[in-house]
Amino acid sequence: MSGLTGFAQQPVGRNTCQGAIKIIEGQELNISFPGAKGVEKTNICSYVEKPTLSKNNVWFLFEPVRSGKLYLSCRIYLDTFDLVVVRTNINASCKEIEETKAVPVFIKPNTNCRELENAQIDVEKGYSYTIVYFSKDKDESNISLQVDFQAINMKGDEVLDTLRLNLVYDKSKPIYSIHVLDQETKKPISSRIVISSSSDLDGTYLASDLFMNITRSVKNGVIKVDAEGYLSKDFENHYFKTDGKTNTKDSVYLKKIKRGTVAKLDKIYFQAGSEVILDESLPKLRRLRDFMVLNPTVTIEIQGHVNLDGSKRSSTKLSTRRAKQILKYLVSEGISKHRLTAVGFGFDKPVYKQPVDDDQKEANRRVEILIK
Repeated sequence: MSGLTGFAQQPVGRNTCQGAIKIIEGQELNISFPGAKGVEKTNICSYVEKPTLSKNNVWFLFEPVRSGKLYLSCRIYLDTFDLVVVRTNINASCKEIEETKAVPVFIKPNTNCRELENAQIDVEKGYSYTIVYFSKDKDESNISLQVDFQAINMKGDEVLDTLRLNLVYDKSKPIYSIHVLDQETKKPISSRIVISSSSDLDGTYLASDLFMNITRSVKNGVIKVDAEGYLSKDFENHYFKTDGKTNTKDSVYLKKIKRGTVAKLDKIYFQAGSEVILDESLPKLRRLRDFMVLNPTVTIEIQGHVNLDGSKRSSTKLSTRRAKQILKYLVSEGISKHRLTAVGFGFDKPVYKQPVDDDQKEANRRVEILIK
């Protein structure tokens, strides 16, 4: 995929502390209340001055990478719901909640999404934050939750995720730099940057802003950028250009992971009429594996498509078998099967409904990834 550009999750609501959904900054979640009936009996209720709370609830867990402010914007079709946010030590959330040792940081009974639009929750690095939404009995409404986080320093000033790596050894020579930014906010993102070329530009770096000398132009280079919570991005056949005097730079904009994103997996090849994956597909499959490892909460649907050849039934079967082969590869590489599904659409969703040349036919033969 031209930069494995994508992915977000569609978690299943869990109404226990042990089943809490771990969330990351900037992630948008769309889940349903489980439709449970009865009264909540865990000690999470002790943090709310209310006679009873509904057993129909969903739990989330947030562990900030630094101290800052947490924002919980949401969309829901309920008039009111109850919200509890408590702080615990890392890896001790359930135990401390049951022993009533958790620290309540944000309690809002009978609230709604509008009231939460401007709400801020102070959070500290090194702690876990359990977030629980309570609905009414038997309700199975969807709730769309957007988790935003702004890091701050001891003075209360905004902290950017900036990591400047300066590898310049001679300031008199031209400097090449890469800057990784959030596509929406244009703020820096600390990322893993991999550069491959036929020159001394080769290397793997952790930075949001990377600086190095470049002594000559380099063609056919490769840049790969990964950051947790973002779609990966690749640049192949990249031209590192210099005139020997002028500084040059590349700016890379990453998209945050969002549910419903569809990304094409480029350069995935199969034997003709078969689900056997050809060896030249392995580099892209490894990139998909790396993405799944870097984003352990993401679940994906692997979607197979073929061109308008053969019968509808045979085409659907072939595209399904191919999608399942990719799923098997990921499982063999250590990715949990529970995070993966595979489906074949045959030729029901062509890019070109009436392809006129081989390029358009090839575009119809594709594998895509849906972030669930």
